Amino acid sequence: MNKTAEYFKSINEPFASGFFEDEGKSKFYRFSKAYARYFESGALPEYNGGNLYPCGTKNSANCSVNICFSHSYSVDYTGLKKKCSEEYIKIIKDELDVIKFPSHPHTIGGYAYVHSIPNYHRIETEGLNSYKKRILKLKDSDFKNGLLCLFTGIENFHSRALEKLKEGNAPKKLISALEKVPFSPAETLYEAIVCRNFVYYLDYCDDPGRLDAELIEFYKGEDITDLLREFFTNVDINNGWSSALGPDYNDLTVQVLRASRGMRRPSVELRVTKDMPDELWEEAVKAIKAGGGSPSLYNEELYQQALKEKFPYIPESDLLKFNGGGCTETMLAGISRVGSLDAGINTVQVLRETLTSSLCSSETYNDFYEKLFENLKTAVENTHKILSYVYEQRTKEVAQPMRTLLVDDCIENETDFHAGGARYNWSIVNFAGTINVIDSLLAIKELIYDKKKYTQKEFLSLLDNEDEEFFTELKKCRHYGVDDEIADSLAAEFSERLFGLLDNYKPYFGDCYLPASIQFTTYLDAGKGIGPTPDGRKNNAPLCDSLAAIHSNDNKGPTALLNSVSKLSLSKALGTPVLNLSLSPEHITASLKPLITSFFEKGGMQAQITCVSKEDMLDALKNPDKHKNLIVRVGGYSEYFNNLSDELKQTVIERTIQI
Repeated sequence: MNKTAEYFKSINEPFASGFFEDEGKSKFYRFSKAYARYFESGALPEYNGGNLYPCGTKNSANCSVNICFSHSYSVDYTGLKKKCSEEYIKIIKDELDVIKFPSHPHTIGGYAYVHSIPNYHRIETEGLNSYKKRILKLKDSDFKNGLLCLFTGIENFHSRALEKLKEGNAPKKLISALEKVPFSPAETLYEAIVCRNFVYYLDYCDDPGRLDAELIEFYKGEDITDLLREFFTNVDINNGWSSALGPDYNDLTVQVLRASRGMRRPSVELRVTKDMPDELWEEAVKAIKAGGGSPSLYNEELYQQALKEKFPYIPESDLLKFNGGGCTETMLAGISRVGSLDAGINTVQVLRETLTSSLCSSETYNDFYEKLFENLKTAVENTHKILSYVYEQRTKEVAQPMRTLLVDDCIENETDFHAGGARYNWSIVNFAGTINVIDSLLAIKELIYDKKKYTQKEFLSLLDNEDEEFFTELKKCRHYGVDDEIADSLAAEFSERLFGLLDNYKPYFGDCYLPASIQFTTYLDAGKGIGPTPDGRKNNAPLCDSLAAIHSNDNKGPTALLNSVSKLSLSKALGTPVLNLSLSPEHITASLKPLITSFFEKGGMQAQITCVSKEDMLDALKNPDKHKNLIVRVGGYSEYFNNLSDELKQTVIERTIQI
């Protein structure tokens, strides 16, 4: 071991130590060694006496250089400076921490993040030892030897975990299961879940995958609701992400829904078919009413149709592995690498810049509209160039050996997960503020060009000064979200053209970009630094939080709102077009199925429900300790209300409760 590796080992930085052990090797081998050393000596999670291990917060060596699911590693320089000399901090910066997302205004919801879903099912049915056999068949290379090194690290982590359980007098059934899985195939449902839980921690607690579809072959009629809930507790405490259900519903579908009641995470995604049984609608209502925000609802037929059109070469059997990863970014479980989210176009910022530069010189509405799209196209092109740069650098400088091991077909392709080794690869780019721009265009068209109530200069001056009478006029204009044919026609044309801007670009590697509208908590900060806009939004105010109407504009009821949403080019935004919908606890039982069924029949793609009374949220502002478990749906996932900033809390409270 060289001097640099010895130094990092001496200050308990195993990831960094492993990375510098063999400096003459490839980056893939060096990252594999870093992961291996991390798993060999990182502090094990404490055992809580339950039926699953690991449990609690994920493996942490209390280090400053750690595994990070999004980019492969993370560096805490504040912690590092407390125990590391400047000489070695510089080494970390120069050789390990080298990928930076360039300064760029269009990062709403994304800085080249990469969520993922391991092939849990293959590991449960084949065991990791079969993976080792596949690796051993490869030609001799740093890729092969790196994976073998990583495999040894996983074996050591597994052995240490077993020893900890034995010392802690864990149940014999847990010890027995872990003596078998994940290296040998599971034979029982309990062993399969123990296996999945272990692999979930190896992947650093990201997405738990498709539970009902992949575990059903082990099912013998057991009620595992409590065991699933224990697994979900592990997902929740680690801020884990999404799990899809269906479309081949079974007894485990029901049990997963029951286990999810009142849970913040995972974000359960129910793939709704036209013939989904009433029992599942009832279970979905009970789960949503329990206040966890799950399940969100997905139009299975329309998603599959859109996927087939976008990817005609992907077999149907693979397309059926659809699972939104991260918040809800479209993936195929176990076989895809998806940039999620890679970047986010701030359409309101582009609108604001176009207002300043071009409104006064635009003689017609179409003139202004075309200039707006010229600027949007430039924003997309610049974002593509930056993402291409980041992808190229990451392909050269950063490897992801763990996901290379766990996601098909990286081993067979002898290619790193971060270099396009997975069976399918694409990138998801978020479009933020879409509805703000639609309502702004409606106001511009009506007040300047149709009714000629203001000149362009007057309009811009009154807008910039936030004149109260003028803003009252803005609120009287046509707006999206009330089933207005003219407004919805503009919205449909704008959204189709907007989402289509990505059609002319391909990522550095992979098939395509998929547009999305997934704001989660970013819609608040996305409005900071952006001046007032003609939708009635004031300086620095938040952007829209989903593809629903701007708050208070959806005043014609839920059917009108959903009719408007269904007119958008939703299937074009295949990355997932998120819709926040608030329903009251007392009416959701009767209203959910007819509302969503009608919405999906008209072309709706996705809906996520917050079912919390406004009174409870207002009381939580005053008495947070009384509402520690109050959960709201944000914009792609659920969050404890108390965890939100005061500004975000207010935006959730201001949502219209439709029924």
